[in-house]
Amino acid sequence: MLIDSRQLPDNELLEADVCIVGGGPAGITLALELAQSDLSVVLLESGGMTYDAETQDLYAGPNLGFQYDPLDEARLRFLGGSSNHWAGNCMPLIPIDFERRDWMPHSGWPLTRADLDPFYTRAQSYLELQTDNPYDFGYWAQKLGVTPLSVDPDLLENIGVNESPPTAFGWVYEDQLKSARNLRVFLHANVLEIETDDAAGNVTGVRVACIEGPRFRVSARRYVLCAGGIEIPRLLFLSNRVQNAGLGNGNDLVGRFFNDHAAIRPAMRVLLSRGMDEIDLYTAPRYFETGGLMATLASSEALLRREEIGGFICHLFPASGSPGEESFVRLSRHLRRLEAPPYLSHEIGNLLTDLDGATNAVYKWIGGGRNDLVARDWLAPWLTFEVTPNPESRVLPVDERDRFGQRRVGLDWRLTETELRTVKRATEILAHEIGRIGLGRVWTEVLREDYTWPDHVARGKHHCGTTRMSDDPKTGVVDANCRVHGVSNLYISSSSVFPTHGYANPTLTICALSIRMADHFRDAAQSGRF
Repeated sequence: MLIDSRQLPDNELLEADVCIVGGGPAGITLALELAQSDLSVVLLESGGMTYDAETQDLYAGPNLGFQYDPLDEARLRFLGGSSNHWAGNCMPLIPIDFERRDWMPHSGWPLTRADLDPFYTRAQSYLELQTDNPYDFGYWAQKLGVTPLSVDPDLLENIGVNESPPTAFGWVYEDQLKSARNLRVFLHANVLEIETDDAAGNVTGVRVACIEGPRFRVSARRYVLCAGGIEIPRLLFLSNRVQNAGLGNGNDLVGRFFNDHAAIRPAMRVLLSRGMDEIDLYTAPRYFETGGLMATLASSEALLRREEIGGFICHLFPASGSPGEESFVRLSRHLRRLEAPPYLSHEIGNLLTDLDGATNAVYKWIGGGRNDLVARDWLAPWLTFEVTPNPESRVLPVDERDRFGQRRVGLDWRLTETELRTVKRATEILAHEIGRIGLGRVWTEVLREDYTWPDHVARGKHHCGTTRMSDDPKTGVVDANCRVHGVSNLYISSSSVFPTHGYANPTLTICALSIRMADHFRDAAQSGRF
């Protein structure tokens, strides 16, 4: 049942067995799994069915660290959450992502990949993915008649990324949410505070408000926070009547270890020495009746263990421009301003080594057209890389207030020389392998000795780590069942619980964790322990 909270009486009390906060992939997957049980469920979604600027503004907050997207643009706040603007790329984390890695501080999950495997399988259908050997790239390459790139398996692996349509959870599952007999979804319901007993050991309710409308309260036996990795810490900080630093924050870990996938787009330019049609599975997804597939190149586990770097993945996207053409444009711009470009030798090098590109640039400049005189096939690979967990990279309260008078949070994200080393080594390996297998000729700035972070480092907007999972409350916010340490009935299902994030997009893992949590709740209910 979908209910507009603005129509409720003021000070209404809603009761349920489970209260879910957040109607994105995590919350909707959990709700639909629990709809198959006898447990009554209330799901609270801040937004409505479509985008609303006033609601979206509740996400706003300052950027206090490394370059990042505006916080009110990084996620979406209406039913379906950020599934309303995602790309649909799905893959599981690899086994090493769950391990404690001596060279990566604060790494290690209290789970293994094998623990999540059955839930990954069940999550496929929620994301409308094909389920026939979904991550066996060799199987699909043979079935599609594709010859995989013959990269050195000790360095790189051919990876099949499963492609969701992409699934917009609010729209795709609207009818199921409406028809579930034991589920009520309240729209325009903004949770302001999690209330607890005097010892902060048990949640007693959540206070909720509409932007224009009533305030009400929800009382449940268990509560699950399914918002993102910035909003969940914010809500815990705001719930500070008993614990001054915020609920679940006795060890000052809430909001710390903020993490995201970062990317250099592009990391290089590749002039193909073979036809684009020979690698078409790498350059664009191929869709089937259900889901799709796209090939990528990723770091091998052997490489990560041997060289002690973070994981990375490379998408071989087609490009229109070339190094010579782009350098001609940059040099022309600087000459018009009567100023020297910052890397003159590099720009001249591009002109001399890509004369065709320079010729195309002159041809377009003189003729005013857009078409190349010399047609060639170029790739502009995107390099996405893992960021090491860092306690100083964090979400924290600021003095700014939202329309409810509550403190906003800011983001202090940090990248270090550790990540830059991963970027440089990954680029070096990719460039070498592209040349060795005869795929093409590579131009890149990344391997310059003076290379540092560019003006724009892309972000996946995958907010991880801020309520990290650990068996020890001194090193994490939630336990292996995603229950907040020290609070008997408060749980979190979100990428915020990821201690590390590898190179894989997080959505499949988020849904797998929600399914696992639903099983845990059902088992507890059936055994009388709920």
